[in-house]
Amino acid sequence: MNFNKVKRNSGAAMLISVVFFLFISLAIISGLVSSTVREFRNASVDLNSKKSYFLAESGSEDALYRILNSMAIEASETITLDSNSTTTTITSIGSSAKQITSLGDVGNLQRKTNVVLSAGVGVSFSYGVQVGQGGLEMSNSSKVIGNTYSNGNIIGTNSARIQGTAIVSGPTGIIDGMDVDGDAWSYTIRGTSTVGGNATHSVLQNTVVTGNVAADSISNCTIGGTVKYDTRSSCTVTGAVTTPNPDVFVSADILPLPISEAQIDVWESEAVSGGTLGSQTFSSGTRNMGPKKINGNLIMSNDAELVVTGILWVTGEIKLSNTAIIRLSSSFGGNSGVVMAGIDESSTAGYIEISNSVQALGSGSIGSYIMLLSQREMGSTAIKTSNSSTAAILYAGEGEIEIDNSAALKEVTANKLKITNSATVTYESGLANNNFFSGPSGSWTVQSWGETQ
Repeated sequence: MNFNKVKRNSGAAMLISVVFFLFISLAIISGLVSSTVREFRNASVDLNSKKSYFLAESGSEDALYRILNSMAIEASETITLDSNSTTTTITSIGSSAKQITSLGDVGNLQRKTNVVLSAGVGVSFSYGVQVGQGGLEMSNSSKVIGNTYSNGNIIGTNSARIQGTAIVSGPTGIIDGMDVDGDAWSYTIRGTSTVGGNATHSVLQNTVVTGNVAADSISNCTIGGTVKYDTRSSCTVTGAVTTPNPDVFVSADILPLPISEAQIDVWESEAVSGGTLGSQTFSSGTRNMGPKKINGNLIMSNDAELVVTGILWVTGEIKLSNTAIIRLSSSFGGNSGVVMAGIDESSTAGYIEISNSVQALGSGSIGSYIMLLSQREMGSTAIKTSNSSTAAILYAGEGEIEIDNSAALKEVTANKLKITNSATVTYESGLANNNFFSGPSGSWTVQSWGETQ
């Protein structure tokens, strides 16, 4: 019987092939899984990083909302969202800027955003007194300590004095009867005026000048410095004389007043955004108010105190008397605030009266002032202050201001101005670059916003 030989090693090759195939498959699967895990890990990191960024953005937005709406907020705040947190830090940059830094942290992945805010409206008061076409009248030992610029004539009587430079713009401007400690610039200087510095003009009459003079015509003058002139009559000159005068008098430019109608419109809108009240009258106690529109009058007397927390717009009149106090909230910091009266193009509404030791104060910080602004137009007095009252800034761009009886002020701007009876305006240099904190929507402006980490 013939039997074929059985091959007992025929499965070994197949087993080896299977093992090789298994290892190769595992290697391929491992490579695919590793790539997938890596991509999943990267996706998770990317997601957490984005969560961290948006968390930081949320912190910045929350802080910005609170600042713009005058809500309470600490210098450092922590917000938790979905078990993750962001820390927001608020720092002041000088008196007119803030920085909001927000650090988000999700799974130890941190992102940081930075927002820089600047204070609202900047208004430059470059002169202790600035006057429009109505001109400036001073009498009875009244005084401006600082420079004065007028688009109308400057007239002084009874020892009125400007302790600074006096400038009258235009080709026919006149300085008459005024004692000027600094330089004087006007087409005509006359009427027993005295000038402690240099005098630049066309016509000089009845004037004592300590410094130098350049003029077309001089008469009845005493001049301590050098003189350039074309014609001369009865003048005593100490210094050198040049004739004819080689210089041609050039009048100073007519300057616009520093606050525009458009800006006043913005302030009105901000006051309205806080709601409207009827007339307010009180004679005692302390009240907080603002931003608000008062559709009527604001009357304060005796020991009443008003803390202004935002812009106030009074459509009628403002009367402050008998030691009443109106001041800015401490939240204004180094910024200034506005209290307005009147309606645009009205010659009746908007009268402001400050008398009998009233105080109008800033926030208590350096560089903070309160401005009382009247929109009343020419025809009658817009603002009157008297009897030892004090205020920082008075403004009547289209009306007349009267300052009487030892009133003390920091800056006055008006279309026409009268200062009498020892009243004094003392200019402070900080007013040259003054920031007005003007209400919830306009108090701060975003200057930059971006990620820093």
